[in-house]
Amino acid sequence: MSRTLRPNIAFAGLTAAGKTTHARILADQLGYEWISATALLLDILSMREKPEKVWFTNYERIQKAREDERIDIELERRVRVLAQSKDGLILDTWAMAHIYEGPLLRIWIESDEASRMRKCYVSQGQKKVFALSECYWLLHEKDKKTRSQFINRLKFDLFTDMSRYDTILSNTDLIPEPTDQCSRAGIRTFAPVVHDVVHYLADQARRTVSQESVQSLRARYGAMVQKLNEKPWSFL
Repeated sequence: MSRTLRPNIAFAGLTAAGKTTHARILADQLGYEWISATALLLDILSMREKPEKVWFTNYERIQKAREDERIDIELERRVRVLAQSKDGLILDTWAMAHIYEGPLLRIWIESDEASRMRKCYVSQGQKKVFALSECYWLLHEKDKKTRSQFINRLKFDLFTDMSRYDTILSNTDLIPEPTDQCSRAGIRTFAPVVHDVVHYLADQARRTVSQESVQSLRARYGAMVQKLNEKPWSFL
């Protein structure tokens, strides 16, 4: 099947923005393969842990290992090879929009600090390792170190360089309390936004007629659609 018919999709966003949750939901909806950069990283480090929990249990160990730049260089090599060789992928990886020049739908999930702190806390599941205040520390540490690594080695600022994204979608304030109930409600609200915007971009990549437009999506979803290109730039 032509790769244009099943364009690869890359999700990015700061820690606990919801990119992994919505990348996995969309993969299920589209029948795509979900690729986790964290899972690839753990494989490179020979760590047999669940990607969803490892940042709570082994954050310091992972950061120490990543002081050797060869770890991230190998991670980036692997995701580029996947994007070049396969179609129908959803890539859950921070740097993909900047390190890969090929055809790709580039999605940024925006979420304010308070929302991310609540999502971080809830994502631990029933057995909480971090208190809510400690989640705030984890967000800052993880984002700060990743930002520094990207600036120093890849020459882009994760916090400010948004021009390469085809869309910026915001789920700020959708989880007002750090509870499972609020989390599930926020996910239900935001998942259709992600699906419909990506469907629109995929139609543009395939050069097929879309029933949607930038204007109709913004009218329906309001501030949750902060930016949406008429066409994904890497398919022009």
